Amino acid sequence: MEKEFPIWLKGTTILFGIILLFVVLSYGKFILMPLAFAALIAMLLDPISTWLQQHKFNRILAILTSIILIAVILGGIMSLLSIQFIQFADRLPEANAKIQTLSSDLIQFFEATFNLSPDRQVQFLERGLETAINKSGEYISTVLGATTSVFTTIGLLPFFVFFMMYYKKMYRTFLHKAVDGKNDAIDSVIDGIQSVTQSYIVGMMTVITILGILNAIGLWIVGIDHVLFFAAFAAILAIIPYIGIILGSLPAIIFALLFTDSLLNPLGVVTVFAVVQFLEGNFITPNVIGSQVSINPFMALIALVIGGQLWGISGMILFVPLLGILKCVFDQVEALKPYGYLLGNRTEYQAAGPKAESEGD
Repeated sequence: MEKEFPIWLKGTTILFGIILLFVVLSYGKFILMPLAFAALIAMLLDPISTWLQQHKFNRILAILTSIILIAVILGGIMSLLSIQFIQFADRLPEANAKIQTLSSDLIQFFEATFNLSPDRQVQFLERGLETAINKSGEYISTVLGATTSVFTTIGLLPFFVFFMMYYKKMYRTFLHKAVDGKNDAIDSVIDGIQSVTQSYIVGMMTVITILGILNAIGLWIVGIDHVLFFAAFAAILAIIPYIGIILGSLPAIIFALLFTDSLLNPLGVVTVFAVVQFLEGNFITPNVIGSQVSINPFMALIALVIGGQLWGISGMILFVPLLGILKCVFDQVEALKPYGYLLGNRTEYQAAGPKAESEGD
């Protein structure tokens, strides 16, 4: 007969486990973060590698070909965006002239409204700049360290992906040996994790493509230059759930304010992104990704906040699919199924029938 532990002991153990998990994620991000990215990429590329092996490619060549393929695609996208960005940068002198004009108008406005002389305004501005410069000095070393870390991670990522794909059968065999007698359950969990991950990544890529097209059409109608850059930038930032598309819209809005003479253009840009945001949140993402990875939106929002706090932007990108993977594991383990239910979306259980719905209530 299985021994029942008191509720206080269970609660204490769970709380201790959560605290330990936070400590490990925080102090181990230097290795866990690139490994998480590599694992997601490896699971995405696995079907391509498998298809190549079925067409007479040996295993190593198939893996290398799939990695090179995604590198070429990403390189092409980045090159296209770089060309657009260079064209945008060429107009910065024009932006400087517009900023000077706006500054003069603002000085006159504050002088007329708040009775602040231009000299007083300059003094306030100098104090603000001095504070900003002092603060910026504190962040320079952090930014340089983060930049070095990013380039190091990017350099190691292909190797991580290659070895994860090459030794994937070894990892499965290791789990079979470590948990003897439960091979079917382990295979079910691994297959479920891979299915969830692939569905999420493919769904996210589909959402980005749809958002990019919608952004481009809307900005083209408004009449903003460099449509491709602004549309793609906002769509790519949609990787960050909920707030990504808002952050991605800021460059286009600022550009419209600086380089157009009418307020109708900035308002038009805001309207375009507001409509796209509405469509993305209510129709596109729920139907493309929601059907693939059924995660409770509240839990996804918590994962977003925790990921941003622990791993920054990378955490905001990674923690939502990792939450889907965690749910998949919970659903396969009998003792953890209540936690899987807590992470899941209500519609998932409504689809399961009246019994599941009554249990949810």
